[in-house]
Amino acid sequence: MNRLMRAAQKNEQAHAILEELQLLEKWRLIGDCYVVGATAYNLIVTPDIDIETFCDNPEPSKIMSMLASLVCHPNVVELKYHDFTQHDFQGHYFKLIYVKKEIEWTIDMWLFSNDRKGALSRDLVPYMTTYLTAQNREVILTIKEALILRQLDFSSVFIYQAVMEFGVQTIAEFLKWTETHPTTVPFHWQPIA
Repeated sequence: MNRLMRAAQKNEQAHAILEELQLLEKWRLIGDCYVVGATAYNLIVTPDIDIETFCDNPEPSKIMSMLASLVCHPNVVELKYHDFTQHDFQGHYFKLIYVKKEIEWTIDMWLFSNDRKGALSRDLVPYMTTYLTAQNREVILTIKEALILRQLDFSSVFIYQAVMEFGVQTIAEFLKWTETHPTTVPFHWQPIA
């Protein structure tokens, strides 16, 4: 199975988990909900799902009460909340760990105010889905897998930027690119189409 097929298979699994847990339905009761990151782009290497939700008056207790029912689900092994409103991320963070067939999925969920400024994965989705091709998808997946093998950790947004905007094609080129470009989050990449 090639990289693109592996990513597509993981993407199917991710959407099956979202449907099984009815996570998007739960978040849509709170505000405007978006699947973002690797799941939105069909670029999953590590089992991870990202969601951002926006509303006028974020009340984390409301979503926590809805998510709390999931702790009874046989595949949900962890539920966490952290208030990052006074930090650079300016939001409420929720994390679910879902385990099935010995594969552990991390589900990262953010609740933001509609007037939040700064880095938002939601804003990258239209650009990425428009300009991703089989070729640059393959390059991104190759770099992601190579970083895992080297036990190096970079937020995927930097890989996307390096490949999509700067034409990086290999892991060696990416590591060279990181020497002269910022790779700390939060980071707001505004792609040049």
